[in-house]
Amino acid sequence: MRIIGLTGGIACGKSTVTAQLINNGVPVVDCDLIARQIVQPGKPALIQIQKKFGNKVILDNGQLNRPALGQIIFNDKSQNVELGKIMGPAIQAQIKWEILYAFLTGSQIVVVDAPTLYETKGLISMCGEIIVVATTEEIQLERLMARDKSTKKEANARISSQLPMETKINHPATTEVVMNNGSREQLSKTVNKMIDRVQNRAGVLHRVLTLPGILMLLGLGMYGVSRL
Repeated sequence: MRIIGLTGGIACGKSTVTAQLINNGVPVVDCDLIARQIVQPGKPALIQIQKKFGNKVILDNGQLNRPALGQIIFNDKSQNVELGKIMGPAIQAQIKWEILYAFLTGSQIVVVDAPTLYETKGLISMCGEIIVVATTEEIQLERLMARDKSTKKEANARISSQLPMETKINHPATTEVVMNNGSREQLSKTVNKMIDRVQNRAGVLHRVLTLPGILMLLGLGMYGVSRL
């Protein structure tokens, strides 16, 4: 099975690409969704966060008080590091479980949707290839302002807080760039072609090296032995 990393910048269309992958039957590991799931009431990560940062970061209904936690970590970088020590391993463990599930169910490829893939770095070595969804700075700014109803200054601040798009595009691990400068229809056609290329690149070996493939080979082997 081939593991594909998918990343990009804000308002570049990565979520649209992810939705199309899912609609085409490609299994997707959504890192943002996992980050929300692991801090649900009763989850080990939330219990650790409560122990570390106190009851003030927990709402009366047991949910994480995100604004309260955000105020702590944004005002103290050392506290942000401590949160990362809790969240990072929990997120990576769940990612690995979901990749394993895709492997066990015979998937040829699995896509890991990670907005901060290059920032966190931990997932880069797991990916056989990495696809970056990108657009021009002008289009990115225009789309973000329209989407969030934000001012140009606010939109620029959000874009500037991320790793520069050029850094992601030119990163040595980037194997393909999907430029989303046109319409949704154009992006859809580009993604369909990308899916075909990725599946073709996976090759026969990656199709065979899944649990069903291995069991099939073992079965053929046993069949051959039984005929000797």
